[in-house]
Amino acid sequence: MPEPRRSSLPLRFRTALHAGCVLTLLSVTACALSPQEKAEQDALKSAQTGSDYCYSPRYNGLLAEAWQRARDEDNGQKSVTNTPAAALPPVQVTAATAMPDINVPPYSRRSCRMTIKVGNAAPETGFLTFTYLVKQGKTQSALAEWYSDAFVEKDYNDTMKEINSGLNLNEPELKACIARHPEISSTIKDPMVQKAAFDLRAHLVRRCMATKAALKNLYSDLYFIRG
Repeated sequence: MPEPRRSSLPLRFRTALHAGCVLTLLSVTACALSPQEKAEQDALKSAQTGSDYCYSPRYNGLLAEAWQRARDEDNGQKSVTNTPAAALPPVQVTAATAMPDINVPPYSRRSCRMTIKVGNAAPETGFLTFTYLVKQGKTQSALAEWYSDAFVEKDYNDTMKEINSGLNLNEPELKACIARHPEISSTIKDPMVQKAAFDLRAHLVRRCMATKAALKNLYSDLYFIRG
């Protein structure tokens, strides 16, 4: 499943599905969808392949909700449900630029860099992202999220502090995970985009390490169960 926001950058991948049925593409019959949820689900599906995912007003509802969830989390609030579309402030989008698509099976990610103004809030520049979990050719789930430049910058700085504090990059398992996820290159010279690409790689390496640790614990548990 697409993962929760606290993990790294606009192009990164996460592992907890949003609580609302609207963010799942498993089965339309799995949940009773309201007209708003159906419209949002259709927009998520459209953004997966459509060429206008960066520019069409049809995505403004998803953007406003993603912005509100990000704001709630930045303020230490847990966002559990979607805010009704009618209750969300209007969104103005400027300077929208599509980022290169990212594919790290079973995840794929589309991202758009833009400046937004939501209601009376100050304009904010960042990334609107659409993340998809695809298995055996079928989309299992989808998630729209907003990452401000401030959020990306903080994640980048935190990672650099970790590296500069003496992280052993030659530790065998870390080295193997770094090799598994090579540098993500981008022809876009915007420094924030470069930091975003770096942050994505750092997140993927962390996820690789966590998976290895979980497998070690699993094998250990199985050993004692057999014993």
